[in-house]
Amino acid sequence: MSNSVYKVFEKIEFKAKLLAQYWDNFQTEISQHLPESYQSEIQELSNNLEKALNQLIYELQNPTLTLATTGTTSSGKSTLVNLLCGAEIVPVAVSEMSAGAVTIEYSKEKSLIIKETPGALWECGEWRGISDDKIYQRLYQAMISYIENRETQPNLACPQSTITYPFRLLKESQLQLPKATRVRILDLPGLAYVGDQGNANVIKQCREALCIVTYNSAETDSQKVKSLLQEVVQQVKDLGGSPARMLFALNRIDVFRADRSWPESENRFVEKAIRDIKNELTEQLKEYTEDIENLKVVKLSTWPALLSLQIQNQDDIYSADACKKADNHFNGLIEDILEDLPRNTQKWNRHDKNRVAEALWEKSYGEEFQENLREHINKHFPQLVIPQIIERFNIAAGNAIAEWATQTTNAVLNSSEERYQEECEKISQIRSSIERFLQISDTNLREPFERIDTKIKQVIAEQSEDDPVLYLESTILELKNVEPYNLLGDNLLGEKLYPLYGWRRELGQGINQVLEVIAQSLETGKVDLDSTNFKKANLLNVNLLGRNLNRLVNLGYTASVAKEGKIMEARTDLEKNQLKQINEELNELAIHLNIVMEDVLKQISSQELNRMYQAVVELFNCHLSHIEKGANDISPNIAIKFPESQLIKVDSQLTFNFRFEAGFPINQGTWKEEIKIEKKRRDWYTLWLWEETFYETQYETRSSDNAEIPSVNNLLRGWLIQSKKEERKIVNKIATWLLEQIDCLKKNVDKLQNDIIDRYQARLDKANQEITLDYENQRNIWQPMQEKAQNLAEEFCRLEIVLKKES
Repeated sequence: MSNSVYKVFEKIEFKAKLLAQYWDNFQTEISQHLPESYQSEIQELSNNLEKALNQLIYELQNPTLTLATTGTTSSGKSTLVNLLCGAEIVPVAVSEMSAGAVTIEYSKEKSLIIKETPGALWECGEWRGISDDKIYQRLYQAMISYIENRETQPNLACPQSTITYPFRLLKESQLQLPKATRVRILDLPGLAYVGDQGNANVIKQCREALCIVTYNSAETDSQKVKSLLQEVVQQVKDLGGSPARMLFALNRIDVFRADRSWPESENRFVEKAIRDIKNELTEQLKEYTEDIENLKVVKLSTWPALLSLQIQNQDDIYSADACKKADNHFNGLIEDILEDLPRNTQKWNRHDKNRVAEALWEKSYGEEFQENLREHINKHFPQLVIPQIIERFNIAAGNAIAEWATQTTNAVLNSSEERYQEECEKISQIRSSIERFLQISDTNLREPFERIDTKIKQVIAEQSEDDPVLYLESTILELKNVEPYNLLGDNLLGEKLYPLYGWRRELGQGINQVLEVIAQSLETGKVDLDSTNFKKANLLNVNLLGRNLNRLVNLGYTASVAKEGKIMEARTDLEKNQLKQINEELNELAIHLNIVMEDVLKQISSQELNRMYQAVVELFNCHLSHIEKGANDISPNIAIKFPESQLIKVDSQLTFNFRFEAGFPINQGTWKEEIKIEKKRRDWYTLWLWEETFYETQYETRSSDNAEIPSVNNLLRGWLIQSKKEERKIVNKIATWLLEQIDCLKKNVDKLQNDIIDRYQARLDKANQEITLDYENQRNIWQPMQEKAQNLAEEFCRLEIVLKKES
């Protein structure tokens, strides 16, 4: 977008004011030819337009730009927040510090609010006129206190904080925003803390935010890199919506400058990282294929970029501290300058500091990042907020004016007795035609989902082996060949309806990945639950599961026993006790795994349900566009509008539940124990003089506990089979839910279109009763007036086109 954000908002405001002027001219002219009884209607429309226009202008002049920051483990996300602020106010540490969400709002005055949260063990309150260092320290104490205590207090809520600060993003980044734009930065929690209710509430706000996702470029371990890619996907899913509004930053990119082959090694990494991120996102977010292909990825080193800003600070102590850090940690970025400078950073003068700051800014790609961020905001911010502003304006006044002008002029032209009767019959025909068209359209939309519903109920009733999820998928894919829904599945738009059946893959992967970690821990005897999915679960529950696994390993359920299983006949009390303990611990494993899996699946389900919700919205938007065009083709002079926000009331309250059972049966058995009995005898060769000791073998029946201890693979396979059974229940829920949403949409559409036609009938009746036209009036006044009314309606419809032209 060549225009600044300010100019885009300004053009929409200018166009809206022009529309108001069009209406003012039109209503002035038409009022001269209408009876007094119409004047109150016209005045009401004018009043509503004035209010709606004032509201639209206010929203255009006072929009809220929200930048949400998130990132992978150790990606420098908190340092990025500090870079955007231009000061070190958010805690930074080697370990994960982003426990609670922090909202930073632009203000000339500095303040900090740490909200009262359940069980808070840190100081809560409000501090005004607070220094940067005090903000940092108070946030650090709150977060570290939470991190240290959350394991023993599972119900402890994450700290929630709000900072007001004159951050650099708005002051120095040359963003050309509307003058009264409210700007805020949402510093989102790390992956392990997204499930906290307070954090979840903040994350919901991100659906109207531009997002920056940081990726740790310094990680070289292949397994950890794979884990980071998974984290990227999870972050994008948690943020919701299209990746198009997300700017990806390859942070810590300065590590490659130490390579002899720099910049080739850096370029190779960047190309591979972009390719891997795009592939991973495309694989798991098929509905956004096109957006992912055009993903914006930039290079950045946040810490040296931040130090560059701090070195230029006029506070000599603050600047000197930043110089020392730059010399200690980023010597390689400024080594060509250091040769000319005193070795003691305290002796650097202002010129020296500026040279160092400029080098750090250049080699950290600070300017490149800032330019990309500016372009990202220019391109996506208007698209993110203006369509909703325009729709609210149209609902409040625009649609009503377009409808009134079109219907009233048409009613007047048909007000004579002869034409009135014809028009009444025509209205009846239009009503029938539209109802028939809407019924056919509704049937086309509803039919595949009815088949899914019938099929799943049949599968459940007959306990059939058929796979209902595959049937769900194949049936939804049929919509690719049905107008207008074929637009949702073509190669350009991606698989918009994929989430309606893709949830199986995501839930299945989540279950598999959790079970694989369990299997590896038991087989190797080394319990390691530090993986992406386990971060979604309550830490206390994960730790209990880990202790349970360690007890199994200590009981011998590891190595070959865990890998291959074992048939065990416990004869002694010790062996029986060991067998009993293994059984009890495996049952405990099911209990702990259930609890952890419930947490994991809750997070995955939340992500998938949000994607399903968006898929249904896409489907319904397509449906509404189709029926609005069809209805207006049938009745071009009634001005039928089907506003999406008024009609699409999708209920996203679906839940998925999984329960697992484990353990193994212990059967009572018997075994023959060999017993040697000591006896005495006298043999002939001793002349029966001496007794000799000998032993006889006897067998006595003993009881035993017999069991086949399952291998880990068999144990986990059983859990996967159980999860497959739950899929049928999920498909059943989805089918019922979809039909409910379609029914709700149809009900809303039917009511709205009937109300519009009823209003036209009422306007026709009124014109017939109050207006008498001769041929000359009709030809010279009202036919031109009808054309003006149609042009006015079209102009209101074109308001959003202004935005699209600016894109």
